Amino acid sequence: MKRFFSLLLIIFPLFINAQQETSSYIIVSDIVIEGNNITKTPIILKELTFSRGDTISISEWEKELRLSRENIQNTTLFNFVDVECINDENSPDNIEVKVKVTERWYLWVYPYISYADRNINSWYEADDLRRFSYGFDLEHRNFMGLKHSVRLTCIAGYNQNYGLTYDIPYIFKKYNFGLKAGVAYKRDKEVAYITKNNKITYYNGGEEFAKQTAGLFVEPYYRFGHRNKLFLNISYNDTYFHDTLSTLNPDFVKHLQYFSLLMTFKNDYRDEQNYPLSGHYFELMLEKIGLGVFETSPDVFYGKITADWYQPIKGRWYWASNLTVKMSDDYDAPYFMNQGLGYKNDYVRTYELYVVDAMNFALMKNNLKFAILNPVTRYLPLIKNERFGKIHFALYANLFFDCAYSWKIPKETSSYLDNKFIFGTGIGIDFVTYYDKVIRFEYGVNDMGETGLFIHFVAPI
Repeated sequence: MKRFFSLLLIIFPLFINAQQETSSYIIVSDIVIEGNNITKTPIILKELTFSRGDTISISEWEKELRLSRENIQNTTLFNFVDVECINDENSPDNIEVKVKVTERWYLWVYPYISYADRNINSWYEADDLRRFSYGFDLEHRNFMGLKHSVRLTCIAGYNQNYGLTYDIPYIFKKYNFGLKAGVAYKRDKEVAYITKNNKITYYNGGEEFAKQTAGLFVEPYYRFGHRNKLFLNISYNDTYFHDTLSTLNPDFVKHLQYFSLLMTFKNDYRDEQNYPLSGHYFELMLEKIGLGVFETSPDVFYGKITADWYQPIKGRWYWASNLTVKMSDDYDAPYFMNQGLGYKNDYVRTYELYVVDAMNFALMKNNLKFAILNPVTRYLPLIKNERFGKIHFALYANLFFDCAYSWKIPKETSSYLDNKFIFGTGIGIDFVTYYDKVIRFEYGVNDMGETGLFIHFVAPI
């Protein structure tokens, strides 16, 4: 009898622990996808961090659901993604996951009207309404329901651009290899040929084009995990410059041919790609321009690191920071390949009208946000199609402070902003809505005492 009770005392705690362990896990009994009338189901299932039949700790379950929903949303295939868990009444540990998506409209003809300058603020300062390009982009963002992207570009006017690209995200069903390729032909009436006092001076070809370029590229890439991608871009470029440019700046030759090799690694843990409020993003770029195949090939190498951090503070308050560092081993990059501060998204806010043609720079952006209107969903009257009638929008006020330092100017210039700490600060309003649209209005002042109102169409960080 004593042996029986002794055995019971040993077995009973083990039985209790086993029960507790079992109850701390859930089993994914089934996964149901709804609303994907065009998108193939496997494309959505690839974005889930779990599969049918998986056993997952309850402590990790909410995180898995959140990451899976963000993965699906960040495919940019859907306007809305809802994930619902349904318990099995007969087996409480079993959960059916129901994913309901609202698909976007995938075939678009985008009317194209663009200015010839780096941003709308520089174009407005130039005060020349003729410097417009116009045309269209024909794009299918989910060709055959497989997330293939096809884009045909036809742009005429001041600067002309004709091209075709095709992107296949999954070449093999079992492996996350993708391939993107494209060809393009561009003609520009106007080319930047020198920077004076940190402002670009342009050459206009008049009746002729100042620059003509034909090129093609192949870009294989690999996705590992759900949030990491590695790209390898190999491109060929064949460019003709107007004869006059070589007399204005010796960096310009009549005919230029070269190959380039670009490697990019991206680690993306943002909750939303177009306007993040939480998470982080890291990007490493290494590019070699000119591989020595042609006599006219340039020889430029640079590396660039971008790191973004997004943090909800409390309630309606949010913080965002960005750090971008670009480094090169060369002083002799041709003028038209040396893009330092002031190009694309690498600028200090309130310095939109200036550039610093430095080979090296460090840039930091900071934003304190307040949600005037948290993201809400509404239905537009008289529009029955959910792809257009169901919209979301939000409104944010922000206080910003940006700063930068640049060095290593390739040649003697009239720059007075290099080797100097510059900064800008101000306030802004961001309007965010569906189909990844962002409109920003910012008013600020820089360290030179200049003030201005600036408009942008992408998230600040």
